[in-house]
Amino acid sequence: MEKDDNILKRSLISALIFILFVIIVFYFIFRKNDIRVIFHILKNTKKLYLLVAIFCMACFSICEAINLKRTLKLCGTKVSFLQAYKYALGGFFVSSITPSSSGGDPMQLYLMTKDKVPISHSAIALLTKLLTFQFVVIIVSLFSFIFRYNLFSNMGYVKYLIFLGMFLNFLVFLLYLLIIFYKSVIEFLVEIFSKLLKKFRYKKIDLLKEKINSHILEYERAAKVLKKNPKTFLLNILTTLIEMLLYYSISYFVYLSFGLNNENISTFIAIQSVLFISVSFLPFPGAVGASEATFMQLYKNIYGNKILGSAMVITRFINFYLFVLYSGIVILSYILEKNLKNSS
Repeated sequence: MEKDDNILKRSLISALIFILFVIIVFYFIFRKNDIRVIFHILKNTKKLYLLVAIFCMACFSICEAINLKRTLKLCGTKVSFLQAYKYALGGFFVSSITPSSSGGDPMQLYLMTKDKVPISHSAIALLTKLLTFQFVVIIVSLFSFIFRYNLFSNMGYVKYLIFLGMFLNFLVFLLYLLIIFYKSVIEFLVEIFSKLLKKFRYKKIDLLKEKINSHILEYERAAKVLKKNPKTFLLNILTTLIEMLLYYSISYFVYLSFGLNNENISTFIAIQSVLFISVSFLPFPGAVGASEATFMQLYKNIYGNKILGSAMVITRFINFYLFVLYSGIVILSYILEKNLKNSS
């Protein structure tokens, strides 16, 4: 119970910090862009394309729910689609309000525990989700960067942010692979890391090693499940690919809503995939601020100065802020309902 309270308290604190970040970012946006101009431009957009963009974003959590449900079923735990959808929304909401998306998995684990899903099954489902997500994000952004390099060749400082984002995401993906398929390599690296910590007189080395080893065991269990069921793993990759392509397409439908048609959808998928990987590991809640600034840099040649600010606000509202609000309301309603039932 105390652990649950800590998770909720941390989420509340993260939400308040996130709101503060959003206020600061939008202050700087609207300081340079008249909000009345943005509303005027929004009024003249083609609303059907904006609805398609919202539908694409709705599919983001639906696809994740399908993957979680599929993997939990593989482990022997049957959950309804609505339960899996709740886990997906909870992960999205808390990932969005915590630095480097660090709070999403603990929240999903918390929600699964409330539904009496065995922790071992929850861990396998979440680890499989992480592995497939990292794989798809890296592959799509790498292909985009290589085959559409002309879009990023004159990006100035943003180019270095792209390289850093790709490197960090690849590092994490490599770490997952090593933990799952090459346990001995990780154990060797843990020993080297422990010796380094001893030289710096770190006192809690044994406790840290115990935590790392417990995580390694969880990954090892996930590896056994994946090796026995490669079809499920491939289906999860395919679902995640559809999920991310729909997400990356949102900016294209926003573009069409302005009555523009000079660029095709592949341009927007390329830019969004690289933008996503560039800011995903920055230590800001939801990469707020960095995402907006990088958007302005990457899309300046496509939109031009007149509607660039409006395009950024509308795109970010649909692919982030709207669904942070939606998922937050759903998860908060669920938690309040649970607490009221427990107190009665």
